[in-house]
Amino acid sequence: MTIKLIDRYLLRLMARPMMAALAVTLSALLLERVLRLFELLTGKGAPLGLVVSMALNLVPHYLGLALPAAFAVGIIGVMASLSSENEVDAMEASGLSIRRIGAGFILCGVLLAFLSVALFGYAQPYSRYAFRDVRHQLINAAWDARVEAGVFLDAGQGMTISAEDVDPTGRFLEKVFVLQEAHTSERILTAERGVLIPNPEAGIVRLRLINGVAVSIGEDEGELSATFDSVMLERSFDIKTPEFRARGGSERELTMGELWTRMQGADNLPIEPRYASEFFGRLVRALALIGVPLIAVPLAVAGKRSPVWRRVVVAIALLVVFQNLTKVMQAMENSGDVPAGVGIWTLCAIYFAIGLWLFVSTTSQGSGSPAQTMFVWFDHGIVRLKAYVRRAFGRADEDAV
Repeated sequence: MTIKLIDRYLLRLMARPMMAALAVTLSALLLERVLRLFELLTGKGAPLGLVVSMALNLVPHYLGLALPAAFAVGIIGVMASLSSENEVDAMEASGLSIRRIGAGFILCGVLLAFLSVALFGYAQPYSRYAFRDVRHQLINAAWDARVEAGVFLDAGQGMTISAEDVDPTGRFLEKVFVLQEAHTSERILTAERGVLIPNPEAGIVRLRLINGVAVSIGEDEGELSATFDSVMLERSFDIKTPEFRARGGSERELTMGELWTRMQGADNLPIEPRYASEFFGRLVRALALIGVPLIAVPLAVAGKRSPVWRRVVVAIALLVVFQNLTKVMQAMENSGDVPAGVGIWTLCAIYFAIGLWLFVSTTSQGSGSPAQTMFVWFDHGIVRLKAYVRRAFGRADEDAV
């Protein structure tokens, strides 16, 4: 087996756990956001297609968050598996060091960094603007005079409608509740039945309520109530949804090329630090993928007998800390507390210095590397903690007796 074949072999083995981790992480992130979008959907009575469109536009954003973690999980998973099956020992016996074994992963990190530049620099700005555009349509969509059962629907102009039972058309209601709010008063109506009657040409919706009670509460007249056989409520609505603003309202909606133009002041706009901070922040997040193997490979071969999940947790924790510190540094640069680019690149240098230190100091599986020493201390700490807990509970049992 040649060295080239070894690299291809390792990358092929890494691809499956990496794709699995990417799919699971991306699905989990999207699911949480989609549930919140459905809450917005049910409150506005908007079509389901808008929520699906919003969810799809979130994929580039969450893909950028999930990719480094999935890459680290893939590397640690395959290296830990090969180490437990003594394949890494065979590779070392053939003359390959751990650093050389990890070279193929570093090359993969370089390719993923180029992919991330396209993702962060061009796909995300357009998808972020598209998400906000669709969200604007969802929030400001013209009401189609339909109600869902058990949902409190904001019909606009201070009117909230809910019905316990609704027919398939969404316009014939039973056990209806209506709240009309004004500046100094509010009116609550309940009825056995109701019918929504839209008139798009006139831009109004009528709601006929049958057999109900109306209660008015005001600062001046107090509380008044009355029963009715039939009453008609009417409200106007906008038939057309107002257009969303043009792209570029936020620096996060600008592509890398547009950010560079704003940084230079070439479009006659004032030069602001937020453009340089966003530009350098995207570059650093893309370059961070090259540093993932520098951290993941030493962690993967450290603590051969320790559980894999410990190594995965440490790797993901380091990546999460780096991502959050990057956001904090960008915020400081935007406010002018730190010169634009200085804080971001300093943080990037520290990240790569830690990665190179771990990678260079790991010459073999049994080399006593910093990562291996850390897991030894961790194991010793767990043993001492278990012994302490055992002694503490033992004394408690003796005192109870």
